[in-house]
Amino acid sequence: MITVGVDVGSLMTKVVVMEDDTLRAGRIIPTVGNIAAQLPEFIEQTIAAAKVAPGDVAYVAATGSGAGLVEQAAFTEDEVICAGVAVGFFAPRARFFLHAGGQSIAAIRMDDEGDVADFVRNDKCASGSGRFIEMMSRKLEVPVEEIDALCATSTQPLAISNQCGVFAESEVIGHANDGRATADILAGVCQSVANILAAQARRFRGGGAFTFTGGVARFATVVDRVAAKLEGERLPCGFDPVFAAAIGAALLTETD
Repeated sequence: MITVGVDVGSLMTKVVVMEDDTLRAGRIIPTVGNIAAQLPEFIEQTIAAAKVAPGDVAYVAATGSGAGLVEQAAFTEDEVICAGVAVGFFAPRARFFLHAGGQSIAAIRMDDEGDVADFVRNDKCASGSGRFIEMMSRKLEVPVEEIDALCATSTQPLAISNQCGVFAESEVIGHANDGRATADILAGVCQSVANILAAQARRFRGGGAFTFTGGVARFATVVDRVAAKLEGERLPCGFDPVFAAAIGAALLTETD
């Protein structure tokens, strides 16, 4: 069965085409401008990239903060539930995972059946989220795709004491004005994000194997530091973590 999952997030919009449990194509664009008007063509382009005829698509499912904008969607579902479906399918031994997206962080506990048992979400502050990392990297004029490589050269990461994005930005600018190395400043930013994520995990984590999903999981500099603070076995999620919710949405259509 061919299904399409669409995750309209606050920072990025993701579309995947799944054939049963195989990812045929996945594409991502920034959630800017009139995203509702862009979605139909973007979905069509992703279907074409999967080399699938539009008539072969059984369902389109949507998730994310802008799920209601996907007019083609047969149904919508919460982002945490969708990410949980993807983790339960591809990393069934995981009993916990952190989903850190563009603007929110969720700590999710999984049951023995691979379903979401409970979760706690922090979406009141951007600290620890993808937007926070993007803001800081922009101030330092470092492309987000170069963050890991640059942080790997840091010899003395600088502490970022403020968790509020506004005050942290001032702190980062102050370090830059003082002539501190960009790698050390950015490594400090990533350490600060890791501390926030680890604190969220400790509030809810019950032990056992764990994994990471969401756009922030693409940054090894962050998630490696979080993993070092947690007990239990770290598992690969089995897919590009930025597509977790979109993949879960597509998988949900197969089981409905």
